[in-house]
Amino acid sequence: MNNHLVYIQNDLFDVSSRIKEIDSGYFVVYNARESRYEVHHSGQYGNTLALVVPYSKLDARTILLTNKSRVENKARLLKEMQKHNEQLGYFE
Repeated sequence: MNNHLVYIQNDLFDVSSRIKEIDSGYFVVYNARESRYEVHHSGQYGNTLALVVPYSKLDARTILLTNKSRVENKARLLKEMQKHNEQLGYFE
């Protein structure tokens, strides 16, 4: 692992272990270079980055976001994005 990535094994709300319950390939790191938390997946080829945590701390929102962004939810997510874009008038 890169020197600027700090593997998070234990955290206050057990977010890292709860994310592993979603999929054992997930792991959480703190990116010291970017000053942010990231969720990675060991099963991805090349770059393991799955998502950048948009919050300054690890909490239940991170678990919800990780679950929502899973590849299994791709079709639903694409529909949500399309509906949102239509509401914004992008497809008129």
